[in-house]
Amino acid sequence: MNVIQFDGGAVPNPGTRAIGVIIIENGIVIKEISRKLDGIGTNNEAEYSALIEGLKQAISLGWKDIFVQGDSKLVVNQVAGSWKVNKENLKPLNAEAKKLLSQFQSAKVEWIPREMNSRADAAASRALYRIKSSAFGI
Repeated sequence: MNVIQFDGGAVPNPGTRAIGVIIIENGIVIKEISRKLDGIGTNNEAEYSALIEGLKQAISLGWKDIFVQGDSKLVVNQVAGSWKVNKENLKPLNAEAKKLLSQFQSAKVEWIPREMNSRADAAASRALYRIKSSAFGI
């Protein structure tokens, strides 16, 4: 099974953003992304950016069937079409995520509790901590 776990954060919110993405193939983590995003933005923008990065990674790996997990109810439900996208800043991110998802033969996106998404959360937090630390000369 090919799994993408994603998480994003902003400190403060809105503020500096970072993403965490875990790429899992047949139960083995093959890639972990922990990266700061340019500019200032919201936590939800960071969550979407993490999802989009994970989908791009899966496409580059040639995956046809994916299982995506994230702890953002907003992103998961908006991508699934269960919730409307009301914020203008999220509309292009939602459209991009849906366009990428359409490139797979099958794609399931599901919400998982934060404790089940701990590795992606830790990857995003590491990038945020590096940002915070460098700002204070730590």
